Amino acid sequence: MTPGIVRPLHGDGVGIVGAGLLGLAAGYRLARRGVPVTVYEASARVGGLAGTTRIGDTEVDRYYHALTLEDDRMLALADELGLKDEIRWRPLGVGFFHGGRLASMSTPREALTFPGLSLRDKARMAAFVTRCRRIDDHAPLDEEPLEAWVRRTAGDRLWEQLFKPLLDSKFDGDHADLPATYLWSRTRRTAGTRDRSGREVMGWIRGGHQRLADRLAEEIRGLGGEVLVSTPVRYVPSSGGRAIGVVLDTGVVRHDVVVSTLLRPHSERMLGPELEAALPPDPCRYLGIVCLVARVRKSVSPYYALNITDRSIPLTSVVETTHVVDPDHVGGHLIYVPRYVVADSPELERSSREITRSYLGHVAAMFPGFYPATDVIATQVARARVAEPIHRFGTHVRVPDLFPAPGLAVASSAHVYPDIVHGQAILGVAARVAEGVEAQYQAAQTPGALQRSAA
Repeated sequence: MTPGIVRPLHGDGVGIVGAGLLGLAAGYRLARRGVPVTVYEASARVGGLAGTTRIGDTEVDRYYHALTLEDDRMLALADELGLKDEIRWRPLGVGFFHGGRLASMSTPREALTFPGLSLRDKARMAAFVTRCRRIDDHAPLDEEPLEAWVRRTAGDRLWEQLFKPLLDSKFDGDHADLPATYLWSRTRRTAGTRDRSGREVMGWIRGGHQRLADRLAEEIRGLGGEVLVSTPVRYVPSSGGRAIGVVLDTGVVRHDVVVSTLLRPHSERMLGPELEAALPPDPCRYLGIVCLVARVRKSVSPYYALNITDRSIPLTSVVETTHVVDPDHVGGHLIYVPRYVVADSPELERSSREITRSYLGHVAAMFPGFYPATDVIATQVARARVAEPIHRFGTHVRVPDLFPAPGLAVASSAHVYPDIVHGQAILGVAARVAEGVEAQYQAAQTPGALQRSAA
């Protein structure tokens, strides 16, 4: 069907705004249960942040993505979609730029030789990781400030020498409002990527997460649903406080339930006064991101991801995805150089040329064998003022309501808490959304249900 053409929907069904991994996975689950689904995507291709972009003449992941051995939801979905045999697994090293030089922490033996930390510090770090893995109930950590918890459980020196600079690089120096839950979740995620030798093992679907997104769209269409690209939703109208459909450039399409997969600051722009008034205060603040992607002629880093604790380098990380991604697939090697920033950072206003020159200069400072003038094939700069939700310590509600108004679901990466944002966590949100939306859709099929709801 031609994208953008309004079609009559039998029983109205469910309209999903956004064809990223969350929207497509929720749509797929609903379509499999016999619920009529239409997914709307403003871009010309599905995938969202999990999709690809073109650098020069080659398609590469828009941002960096990988699987771990514990990503059971992602692995089950790949198997369900016939992509299980398309996953490539590779052992990786864990690196730090610490004290002006590279340091490895890929194995327990290397952890013992990590510079700048005493044997007592290293023993406390090992105990801290073990403690995080043994904590299953995160509720007490929700109520404890991150810094106080780390100082108490890991010691002042580890906080000052390791954890604080890591958090500074991730949160642009603004992390005083984080609960202890954040570092607990991140530590458990990182520890879960390691094999018995202590090395990280990560996987990549050939073709990237884009293949997963494309296959989900194909399955939705095969089950009788619609996935409409180049079809932005302009507005979500309501009647009697209930969402009743979506407004496209071509007109109104009615739906029993509307699902927005946009982060709250973007969702609010689409909602009318009735629906916006139904939304409780947003418990999150948001980080922005500036990310340089470069195709280069040779490997730059010995690590998939380099943690930066030396704050003379104002970057969050250097991620060389071609330690997992097949270099032949992308015509060289790929490095991603992200910097997470607060939403009003002047970094978001810098030109792409300035960012490229600056970030590649920092990479060259860390890796003296890298020469941007001759080693770089092509580059691209991506940026977003609203990229990652931050759940703050001291707020009464940390996770926004998935169903703030009748006929409306608002689901995004803000709902992965207490997890950090990754595909595994996003699929967990998609499953919860699909279950709740199916219940609302079935209720709407009862004769007179919408009239009673409006009354």
